[in-house]
Amino acid sequence: MSIGIALKAFFAALGNKEKATQIDQVLRGQQAEVAAIEAKPQQPPAAAPMTKQPVTKQPEPPTRDSAVTLLATLQREARLVDLIQEDLSQYSDAQVGAAARPCLQQCGGVLQRVMGLKPLIDAAEGATVDVAPDASPTRYQWIGEGTATSGKAASGKLVHHGWQATQVELPTWTGDPADANVVAPAQVQAG
Repeated sequence: MSIGIALKAFFAALGNKEKATQIDQVLRGQQAEVAAIEAKPQQPPAAAPMTKQPVTKQPEPPTRDSAVTLLATLQREARLVDLIQEDLSQYSDAQVGAAARPCLQQCGGVLQRVMGLKPLIDAAEGATVDVAPDASPTRYQWIGEGTATSGKAASGKLVHHGWQATQVELPTWTGDPADANVVAPAQVQAG
């Protein structure tokens, strides 16, 4: 370790006259003067004039409303928009049902994958459930006559268990801002 210190002292004294004087004084036993010299604020070396570098602003990623992204995903994977926008009056109920079944099953798969849908209340429809007096109206909706009075706990028959998203993992959209509201591209067959 003393060799390392000696080398540091050598190179410090070699390149800096003031450091050389300090080291010399320490070696002669004149430590009081060294403390006074060390207490004196050292002037930093003059810095080269700084040139201002232009700040390059990173382009913002294109934005697209998450509702459009979800609708585009449902169209791409289940053709939901096509089914909804189709004039169904020209088809029989059996034909509509046959077309709707695969679409609805695929939509269910998409919603499960991207939203992780789960029932809000883990109870069967028709079961009696207790609702706290301070329950959120977003979570509980009273229907029918004789609804619960404000400020009191109540119970009632579960008509629908509700739904909640346990995740939101929509695909990331990276398209052109002019195309942000395109739900599905027009398909053109080469002639």
